[in-house]
Amino acid sequence: MSLGVAMNPAGRARRLRPLGLAAGGLALALAAMAGCGSPLRFPAEPAATNPTDAGLLHAYDLDGDGRPDYFTIPDAAGRVVRIAYDTNSDGRPDSFVDLDAIPAAECRHVVLILDGIGYDTVEEFQRAGRLRLFHPPARLLSTFPAMTDIALADVFQSTPCIGLEAVHFDHQANRIVGGDADYLSMKNEDWARFTDYRAGTLTDPLAYLYPNAIFRQELGDLLRLFDRRDRPLIVAYFVSTAGLGTREGLDGQRKVLDAMDRLSQELVWKTRGLVKITMLSDHGHALARARRIEWAPFLVPKGWRVTDRLEEPRDVAPIEYGIITYASFATRDRPALAATLLEHPGVDLVTYTEGDSVVVERAGANGRAAIERRGSRYRYRAAQGDPLELAPVIEKMAAENLLGADGFADDREWLRFTVAHRYPDALDRLWRVFHGQTEHVPDVIASLKEGYCAGSASRAFWLPYIASTHGDLERKSSTAFIVSTAGPIATRWPLLRHRDAPQVLRELTGRPWPPERGGGAQ
Repeated sequence: MSLGVAMNPAGRARRLRPLGLAAGGLALALAAMAGCGSPLRFPAEPAATNPTDAGLLHAYDLDGDGRPDYFTIPDAAGRVVRIAYDTNSDGRPDSFVDLDAIPAAECRHVVLILDGIGYDTVEEFQRAGRLRLFHPPARLLSTFPAMTDIALADVFQSTPCIGLEAVHFDHQANRIVGGDADYLSMKNEDWARFTDYRAGTLTDPLAYLYPNAIFRQELGDLLRLFDRRDRPLIVAYFVSTAGLGTREGLDGQRKVLDAMDRLSQELVWKTRGLVKITMLSDHGHALARARRIEWAPFLVPKGWRVTDRLEEPRDVAPIEYGIITYASFATRDRPALAATLLEHPGVDLVTYTEGDSVVVERAGANGRAAIERRGSRYRYRAAQGDPLELAPVIEKMAAENLLGADGFADDREWLRFTVAHRYPDALDRLWRVFHGQTEHVPDVIASLKEGYCAGSASRAFWLPYIASTHGDLERKSSTAFIVSTAGPIATRWPLLRHRDAPQVLRELTGRPWPPERGGGAQ
C-alpha cells in the first residue's frame, strides 16, 4: 500500500486529496496495531565472517538455502569496497565487483533524507562497525531554529518558508495565522515538490504515535519505488525517523540506522553495485527527555497579556505549534519580553533585533552581546559577559590574524572555529533567522535548556512522553549529518551548512541539484 503518496507520470511526488490521506492513515493505524514484519530481506548480521586470500569475507545467505551466496569485503579501514557472488552454488565467492571502480555516472543514485538523526549518532554507529558501505560522515550544520522545513528549503534551494513553522505571527495582519490546514497542504513545505517520495502529511502525526509501523511502511514504499527502475535518481524523505527519535530517543535513532545499513546493503546486493547512496538529515536531536513549558501561567503574573493580537505595549503572542526546544513570540517590547523570559529556568538564551544588530542575552553573568554583519563578515560585541561563549574562539582567531582591527572576521572563519562549539555557527545562524530565512519573522526567540520544550497543548496531550526533540541552538540539536557511498565528504567538505549541500549533491550524484522534475526523473 502506498503511504499517502502517488507518483505522476513524470515521477514527481504529488499530494493526495484528504480522503486518500485519511484512508491511508486509517490503514496505517490498523497496521500499527497488528504489527508488520520488516520489508527488508538483507539480514542484520552475516552468516559467517572468515579471513581469506581475498581479504576478510562477510558471508550472507540471501536465498535461504543454508549456503552463503553473497559476500562483502572491507578494506584495511573497514569500509566495504568489494562485493562477491556465488554463481555455481558451492558456497564460495567466484564473481567479484570492485565498488569504487564503478563510476557514479553509470549508477543509479538514492538520496535518503532522515528527519532528526544527528551527526554524533551516525559517527558512533559507524565506529561500532556499521554503515561500512559509506565513507565517514560529515557534519552538516542546520539552521536556527533547527527545523525541518527551513533546513530543507536550503538543501533544495526552494521557495523560502512562510514562517519557522506552519503557525506564525503575521505583523501586517496583526494576528497569529496558519495551522493544521496549512501544514496538511504543505504551504510551508515547497521543498517537498523536489522529492520522489514524501509520505502524505496526514501520516505525520501517526509517525509520532506509531513510529515503528510508519517506518516499516516507508521502507517498503521506498523499496517498491526503487524496484520500478524508472529513474536514475531517487530522492526520498522519511518522517518516521523523527517519530522514532521523539518516542524512543537514542535507541530509536539506532534502530533507524540499523535499517538504513541493511537497506543500503540490500540495494547494492540487488544491483550488483550499480547504485550509489547518500544519506543526510535536517537537524539533530537533543536526546534528552523534555517537559513542556506553559507560557501563559509564567508570563501573566509578570504583567504580560497573552493574546493572539498586539494592541498594548505588554501584549505578547506565543507562537505554539510543534513540540520543540525553542520558543518564539510576537511583541512590541522586545527587550522587556527578553528580560522576562530569561527569568524562566528553562530558557537558555534569547535573541531579537535591535537596530542593525542581532542581540543575544543569557541570564545573570552570561550577559548580553550584539552580532553585526558587513558583507560576508561578522562581529561579535559582548557588552556584558559572553552569552555565546566565544571569548576563547576570538582569542584563537586573533592569534591567527583573522580578526580585523574593527573586530570583524570572515563568515567562513567563524564557521571553521565554531563547527563543534556548544553553539555551532551561532553568528550566521542567529543573523539569518531575522534576515531573509523566512517571510515572517518572530520578534523574540528563546533557545531552551536541555529538559525543556515548548509547543501546542494539544500536541503535548498526544505526546505525553517526549524522549527527545529539537530546535535549540546547541550542538546536538543543531548538527545534522551527510554521508555517502559515492565518495568521501568530510575530507573534501569539512565545513558544511545545509545551503552548501546542493554543491555536494551535484558532485556526488553527477546530476542537477535541485533535482529536475521531482527527484531527477529523466
